[in-house]
Amino acid sequence: MECERQQAAKLTPKQVHDRLMSMGVSDLDAGLVADCLNVGKSTTWMNNDPVADNINEQLSGFLKQHGYGFEITVTPCRGRYIWDVKKLR
Repeated sequence: MECERQQAAKLTPKQVHDRLMSMGVSDLDAGLVADCLNVGKSTTWMNNDPVADNINEQLSGFLKQHGYGFEITVTPCRGRYIWDVKKLR
């Protein structure tokens, strides 16, 4: 577990941003998530930028792989998507 945390510390916000965009996350959403992970904050927002059908699974795998203590949920709602980034305790 400690090794995973060290690996996570090596990812810069730009690297996180780029990895998320490679999963199909928009530039805006990737930037917001990267910022949350970098400064350790939870937040929620809504927009209409499309996401991949399996984005929740991809984000969960990414967070586990890099040892981030966060949970991210993307929920479709009337043509928009609600992003919920939560820091786990």
